[in-house]
Amino acid sequence: MRQRLDWLVAALGNNKVAELLGVNRSQPSRWRSGKEGLAAENQRALVDLDYVVARLHQVWVPEVAKVWLTSPNAFLGGGTPVETLKQRGVLDVIAAIDAEAAGAYV
Repeated sequence: MRQRLDWLVAALGNNKVAELLGVNRSQPSRWRSGKEGLAAENQRALVDLDYVVARLHQVWVPEVAKVWLTSPNAFLGGGTPVETLKQRGVLDVIAAIDAEAAGAYV
């Protein structure tokens, strides 16, 4: 789990990871240092975010991927991918990435 977190922090930055996971800005640092453990809910959210970011990096450069995560998305009914990830899980967000990659929302 720590490797996933390290990769996400390297890709997005500590504050962005905290924002995307809906936790305090210092939380990812505490998890990474081992000062605190990850609750089961945060572990699931971390795995989902890791999968989404990895998929995004297959489609876009990291800077575009960061913006895409927090921007309104037509495929997701105008909500942001982050909101959708938190509310409905990873499947709809991956479908939106696939639709964008296929040129459906260019």
